[in-house]
Amino acid sequence: MAGQGSAESTLLRGTAVFAAGVTVVLYLFGLILVGVALSEAGSGADSTPMHQCRDTGDRPQNVQVDARQVQFLPLRVLCRTPDGREFTSEVVPSWLNPALAVSFAATVALAAAAFVQADRRVVARQASVRS
Repeated sequence: MAGQGSAESTLLRGTAVFAAGVTVVLYLFGLILVGVALSEAGSGADSTPMHQCRDTGDRPQNVQVDARQVQFLPLRVLCRTPDGREFTSEVVPSWLNPALAVSFAATVALAAAAFVQADRRVVARQASVRS
Protein backbone atom coordinates (compact mmCIF):
# COMPACT_ATOMS: atom_id res chain seq x y z
CA MET A 1 0.00 0.00 0.00
CA ALA A 2 2.85 2.40 0.78
CA GLY A 3 4.29 1.80 -2.68
CA GLN A 4 1.00 2.70 -4.36
CA GLY A 5 0.71 6.02 -2.46
CA SER A 6 4.30 6.82 -3.32
CA ALA A 7 3.68 6.09 -7.01
CA GLU A 8 0.55 8.31 -7.02
CA SER A 9 2.46 11.12 -5.34
CA THR A 10 5.33 10.83 -7.80
CA LEU A 11 2.90 10.82 -10.74
CA LEU A 12 1.13 13.93 -9.41
CA ARG A 13 4.40 15.76 -8.85
CA GLY A 14 5.73 14.79 -12.27
CA THR A 15 2.54 15.87 -13.98
CA ALA A 16 2.57 19.18 -12.08
CA VAL A 17 6.16 19.81 -13.16
CA PHE A 18 5.24 18.96 -16.76
CA ALA A 19 2.25 21.35 -16.68
CA ALA A 20 4.49 24.08 -15.23
CA GLY A 21 6.98 23.47 -18.03
CA VAL A 22 4.23 23.76 -20.65
CA THR A 23 3.11 27.04 -19.06
CA VAL A 24 6.64 28.45 -19.16
CA VAL A 25 7.20 27.37 -22.78
CA LEU A 26 3.89 28.88 -23.92
CA TYR A 27 4.61 32.18 -22.14
CA LEU A 28 8.13 32.36 -23.56
CA PHE A 29 6.74 31.66 -27.03
CA GLY A 30 4.36 34.61 -26.61
CA LEU A 31 7.17 36.85 -25.35
CA ILE A 32 9.29 35.95 -28.35
CA LEU A 33 6.44 36.80 -30.72
CA VAL A 34 5.94 40.17 -29.00
CA GLY A 35 9.67 40.88 -28.97
CA VAL A 36 10.09 40.12 -32.66
CA ALA A 37 7.10 42.30 -33.58
CA LEU A 38 8.40 45.19 -31.49
CA SER A 39 11.92 44.92 -32.90
CA GLU A 40 10.55 44.96 -36.46
CA ALA A 41 8.46 48.03 -35.65
CA GLY A 42 11.49 50.03 -34.64
CA SER A 43 13.62 49.58 -37.74
CA GLY A 44 13.24 50.33 -41.41
CA ALA A 45 11.00 52.39 -43.61
CA ASP A 46 7.27 51.90 -43.17
CA SER A 47 7.81 50.28 -39.78
CA THR A 48 5.83 52.70 -37.62
CA PRO A 49 3.12 52.09 -36.58
CA MET A 50 3.45 48.33 -36.34
CA HIS A 51 2.11 46.36 -39.28
CA GLN A 52 0.07 44.30 -36.84
CA CYS A 53 -1.67 47.49 -35.67
CA ARG A 54 -2.32 48.74 -39.20
CA ASP A 55 -3.41 45.46 -40.76
CA THR A 56 -5.56 43.94 -38.01
CA GLY A 57 -9.26 43.35 -38.47
CA ASP A 58 -10.03 44.92 -35.07
CA ARG A 59 -8.83 48.37 -36.15
CA PRO A 60 -11.57 50.99 -36.38
CA GLN A 61 -12.13 52.33 -39.90
CA ASN A 62 -10.18 55.40 -41.06
CA VAL A 63 -8.25 55.71 -37.81
CA GLN A 64 -4.54 56.39 -37.40
CA VAL A 65 -2.54 54.41 -34.86
CA ASP A 66 -0.11 56.50 -32.84
CA ALA A 67 1.03 54.30 -29.95
CA ARG A 68 1.31 50.75 -28.71
CA GLN A 69 1.45 49.17 -25.28
CA VAL A 70 2.58 45.70 -24.28
CA GLN A 71 0.59 43.94 -21.57
CA PHE A 72 2.12 40.90 -19.93
CA LEU A 73 -1.02 39.42 -18.31
CA PRO A 74 -2.81 38.61 -20.54
CA LEU A 75 0.00 38.70 -23.04
CA ARG A 76 -0.93 41.10 -25.85
CA VAL A 77 -0.01 44.27 -27.69
CA LEU A 78 -2.57 47.07 -27.55
CA CYS A 79 -2.66 49.66 -30.31
CA ARG A 80 -3.88 53.17 -29.46
CA THR A 81 -5.48 55.81 -31.62
CA PRO A 82 -5.02 59.57 -31.10
CA ASP A 83 -8.52 59.79 -29.58
CA GLY A 84 -7.65 57.20 -26.91
CA ARG A 85 -9.35 54.12 -28.34
CA GLU A 86 -7.50 50.83 -27.98
CA PHE A 87 -7.65 47.60 -29.92
CA THR A 88 -5.66 44.40 -29.80
CA SER A 89 -3.09 43.69 -32.48
CA GLU A 90 -2.70 40.20 -33.88
CA VAL A 91 0.85 39.72 -32.59
CA VAL A 92 -0.16 37.07 -30.04
CA PRO A 93 -2.28 34.22 -31.49
CA SER A 94 -5.82 34.09 -30.13
CA TRP A 95 -5.32 30.59 -28.71
CA LEU A 96 -2.23 31.44 -26.65
CA ASN A 97 -3.77 33.21 -23.64
CA PRO A 98 -6.51 30.57 -23.10
CA ALA A 99 -3.87 27.83 -23.38
CA LEU A 100 -1.76 29.68 -20.82
CA ALA A 101 -4.72 29.95 -18.45
CA VAL A 102 -5.53 26.24 -18.75
CA SER A 103 -1.93 25.11 -18.28
CA PHE A 104 -1.46 27.44 -15.30
CA ALA A 105 -4.69 26.22 -13.69
CA ALA A 106 -3.60 22.62 -14.27
CA THR A 107 -0.24 23.37 -12.68
CA VAL A 108 -1.88 24.84 -9.57
CA ALA A 109 -4.42 22.02 -9.27
CA LEU A 110 -1.84 19.28 -9.74
CA ALA A 111 0.61 20.87 -7.33
CA ALA A 112 -2.14 21.22 -4.72
CA ALA A 113 -3.15 17.58 -5.24
CA ALA A 114 0.48 16.49 -4.86
CA PHE A 115 0.79 18.41 -1.58
CA VAL A 116 -2.45 16.90 -0.26
CA GLN A 117 -1.30 13.42 -1.27
CA ALA A 118 2.06 13.92 0.43
CA ASP A 119 0.34 15.22 3.58
CA ARG A 120 -1.95 12.18 3.65
CA ARG A 121 1.04 9.89 3.33
CA VAL A 122 2.74 11.60 6.29
CA VAL A 123 -0.40 11.33 8.42
CA ALA A 124 -0.84 7.66 7.49
CA ARG A 125 2.80 6.95 8.26
CA GLN A 126 2.51 8.66 11.68
CA ALA A 127 -0.68 6.71 12.46
CA SER A 128 1.00 3.40 11.61
CA VAL A 129 4.00 4.24 13.80
CA ARG A 130 1.76 5.08 16.79
CA SER A 131 -0.19 1.82 16.57
